Amino acid sequence: MLLEAARAVLGEHGVTGLTMEAVAGAADVSKPAVFYFRTKEALMGALAAEQLEAEVVVLERAIAAAPSGVEALVALLRAKVDFYADDLAAFRVAYLWPQLLGIPPEVLRERVYPASQRVNDALEARLKADARAGQLAPGLEPRRLANLAWTMAHGLLSLVAGMEQVGGATRHTLTQLRDEACLLLRRAGA
Repeated sequence: MLLEAARAVLGEHGVTGLTMEAVAGAADVSKPAVFYFRTKEALMGALAAEQLEAEVVVLERAIAAAPSGVEALVALLRAKVDFYADDLAAFRVAYLWPQLLGIPPEVLRERVYPASQRVNDALEARLKADARAGQLAPGLEPRRLANLAWTMAHGLLSLVAGMEQVGGATRHTLTQLRDEACLLLRRAGA
């Protein structure tokens, strides 16, 4: 209930409008009830970790369903972009607003890093299998490729979410940018 209320406050008022009073009002509870989280940083950390964990489930499924390691890179990029394409506010909750408010180190250690590690490990394993089978371009390092695919998706989403936040738009749609990035990954890995 408190996380839903905080998400609603962020959606309506942005990061500057996220106060314990506003969350209490949105949740229809007393202000002391919101202090279950103690600080805005703790509240933001819980929101971001919850969003990231939902994202990771989708990414793991996409990686597992891909027919090869290179296609797993493409699947990750496509799944991450598509996961947030219609809900850029959720992307902001997971990645952009925590940069402004912070996340408690224990949330990073206990929830965020392990979730991210699972995705990178799955991609790396698929890419190493491709390399052993001679299906990955020589000289490519699987872990760096895994990081690159995630970073490409993240960058595309950051660009579009940032432009939307200030009332602007990109020259190319998120779908067009996503598809071009997927082509680049396929070409690089082949």
